[in-house]
Amino acid sequence: MNDNIKRKMPLFIIILIAMIFAVLFIINETHLFDNQKTHTFNEAVEKQVGAGTLNMTEKDGQFVEASKTDVKNAMAVDSDKGNLNHMDISEKVPMSEQELNDMLKDKGILKGKGKTFLKAQDKYEVNVIYLVSHALVETGNGKSELAKGIEDKGKKYYNFYGIGAFDENAVHTGSSYAKKQSWTSPEKAIMGGAKFVRNNYFENKQLSLYQMRWHPSSPGEHQYASDIEWDENIATFMKLYYDKLGIKKDHVNKDYYL
Repeated sequence: MNDNIKRKMPLFIIILIAMIFAVLFIINETHLFDNQKTHTFNEAVEKQVGAGTLNMTEKDGQFVEASKTDVKNAMAVDSDKGNLNHMDISEKVPMSEQELNDMLKDKGILKGKGKTFLKAQDKYEVNVIYLVSHALVETGNGKSELAKGIEDKGKKYYNFYGIGAFDENAVHTGSSYAKKQSWTSPEKAIMGGAKFVRNNYFENKQLSLYQMRWHPSSPGEHQYASDIEWDENIATFMKLYYDKLGIKKDHVNKDYYL
């Protein structure tokens, strides 16, 4: 090997390593090689309204079974709608404890819990604005019966994310789940909710509110809620904070169907 080739070898190796890292970065950031399109939109709707699925909508203050038209409209990936229900919420967002506590002012049991929400984001890598927004939606701004804690044999159990809370008897079923998980404090309920979302949805590649609600790669299965407006309701809360704080919306994906 002549001296000229020897001199060029380190440069070649550096360029090769840089190219490998660039390709890996693209794969990680854009999911370029993920192929999760399994159905057309109309096929997904048919599966969603098929036997065994539950789709509810609120009318006149009561939850009733949603019609096929209701479901189709809620599932529609409309470019005129906001992007936050399609944004990857499995990543951290830079927030301070004070900013979070400002968001939680007058929010009942959640007031002053900014430090715990930040801890949940750091430990489980769940977008903290989503965590707060979801908790506010599920608990009626921190003031619902389930949020205040359900007492059983001298202990109170808390559930801020509606986990295990079925529409027919949400307080009973939600508190029963909290009891099984030993969520005996607001802090444990916040941490437990973040862990549940990470392990049961993000690890299943359901990384956005839309994917958590509608599971476009497997419609009608493994969905977080029965309310057809669930993802939009939480996204509406998130938008208030994103707009107020001027935070950039990253990694939005609306390309779900064939």
